Amino acid sequence: MIPFRRAAALALALAFSASAFPQVALSPQIADISLDAPAQTQSFRLSNQAKLPMHVVVSVQNWTMDIDGRVGVAPATEQSLAPWVEINPTSFTVEPGQSQVVRYAIRPAVKLEPGEHRAMVFFTEQPSPDDQAKPTTLRAYFKLGAAIYAHVGPVQENGEVVSLRTDARAATFTLHNSGNATTRMRGQFALWQQQAHPSANAVTPAQLDKDFKPPAGLIAYGRLPQDAVLPGADRHVTLDFDGKPLPAGHYVLALQGTLGATVIDRSVRFDVPGTVRH
Repeated sequence: MIPFRRAAALALALAFSASAFPQVALSPQIADISLDAPAQTQSFRLSNQAKLPMHVVVSVQNWTMDIDGRVGVAPATEQSLAPWVEINPTSFTVEPGQSQVVRYAIRPAVKLEPGEHRAMVFFTEQPSPDDQAKPTTLRAYFKLGAAIYAHVGPVQENGEVVSLRTDARAATFTLHNSGNATTRMRGQFALWQQQAHPSANAVTPAQLDKDFKPPAGLIAYGRLPQDAVLPGADRHVTLDFDGKPLPAGHYVLALQGTLGATVIDRSVRFDVPGTVRH
């Protein structure tokens, strides 16, 4: 299993064998595609922002994710998406300051069942002949993954907040997705000192934009984490509070948003007892 974050969707692996980490950008990192329409050509763009050429090989794998967000290779089945993702080109060199467009299309040769089918397109840098001739030189190579979410039939995002645990450092959600497509939390949070928490008709997390001036007692606010929850799966998602651990006291965590079709609108009171170690 390898670490995977949201946004899901970007995997970065480094192998050491140049004096600097690779400078590369991949767009998009997530692709949502309907397979109900005729196959259309889509594309990724890989940009070389470094000072050396990059030699890249492209591959496709099926993938899944565990409850802690770690991605692993999924075994191949008749419903696997990866065999039907056609890539062009599958290897290339990107000169410094240039970019390469990689086109792909999905053409299943079997009838895919309704629901979501996933594949990960990996862009893996290869050592150049010069690198191989200088084994004592430190060189960092990249492996970037772009996630494809392909859907057959109507998309149903049915999420549920199974539990929520809070402490001085973070709030940890356990989420469940009973739908047929990946879902994510969307919305905002606000962390208040309990005595300063406003009434229901006062400031809400949705009103906390970039021009908002925090009143006294508002400790932290921002967007809910948008970690992916795969269909039929559970996922632990952590919302880290800003700054140092909270001092002992009474707090309210206000949440407002959605998890698929489910509305999240709740205020959670919690206490931080005693002295919290840093």
